[in-house]
Amino acid sequence: MSWSRPQVLMQSKLSSPISTPMDYIGKQKALSAQTSVLDLIWQDKKQFTFRVNEHVFNPIESIVAHKMVDLIFSENIQVANKAVVDLGCGSGVVGLAAIMKQARNVLFTDINPHIQGIEEHPLFRDEDTWMVQNILADVSESCYDTILALPPAMEVQADKDIADDSFEVGIFRHAEFYTQLIADAGRVLKPGGQLVVYLRIPLLSFPSFIHLMTSAAEWFDMKLASLLTDGIESQICIENEKNLMSRWLYKTIKGGIANDGLWMFLSLTKKL
Repeated sequence: MSWSRPQVLMQSKLSSPISTPMDYIGKQKALSAQTSVLDLIWQDKKQFTFRVNEHVFNPIESIVAHKMVDLIFSENIQVANKAVVDLGCGSGVVGLAAIMKQARNVLFTDINPHIQGIEEHPLFRDEDTWMVQNILADVSESCYDTILALPPAMEVQADKDIADDSFEVGIFRHAEFYTQLIADAGRVLKPGGQLVVYLRIPLLSFPSFIHLMTSAAEWFDMKLASLLTDGIESQICIENEKNLMSRWLYKTIKGGIANDGLWMFLSLTKKL
C-alpha cells in the first residue's frame, strides 16, 4: 500500500493563524507556545473538537498524525470493542478517534505531564484513563488489545537533554526508544494483540531497521507483520505540504538518497 494523502484536516479555531518559522523545530516551538483548540475533520465532515495544551506537540500540520487518524476512521486499523493505548498521546487526537470508532476503552499516555485535561473532553468516558509515564513502564502485563504509537521522528544527540515537559519530547527520541517500545508493547499486549507503530528509517541506516525487526521477533509473530502504508519521506512531504515554499524546501533539503528516509506504519501481532 502506498502512502496516499489522508482525508483529514485539523483546523484551528483561533481568529488569526499562528505565525511560524519555516524550519521544522522552530515551527513546532511556535505552535506549542500557547494552548490551541482544533476541529478534526474527516472526509469533509467535522468529527470532534480537541485541545492542544501549551508545551505539547501540536499535530495541526503533522502528516503522520493525520495519517494515523485516517487509518482509524477508514477502519484500516480496527479498534471497535478493543482495549486501546494511545501511546505518546499528546493532544489525544488518536485516542479520541479510537473512541469515535467504538474502542471499548482507551489509555491516553505520554511522558509529557502537560497532557492533563484530556479527561475533561466530552468523548472521554468513565472506562477511559490517562497516565504520565515513560513509554509503558507503569502498565500491567497482557492487558491491552491494541497499541497505537506515533514515536518522535528525530533521534536526539547523545549530549542534548530534552525536558519531559517540553514540546521537544514530541519531536526527539533517544537512541534506544524503538527497542524499549517493542519490549514494553510485547509485555503489555494480550496474546494476539496488535502494535501499530510509525517508523522513520533513514535510507542510509536501513540495517537499523533489520536489527529492530530481529528484536521484535522475540515478542511478535513476524509472519503476520504487515505494512499498512509506506512511502519515501521526500515524496510524501512534497505531496502533502500545502505551502509551495515548504514543498520546494523539502525537495532542496533532501536532494538525494543520503538525506532521505522511509516512512511506514507497521502492524505487528503478538505471539499467541
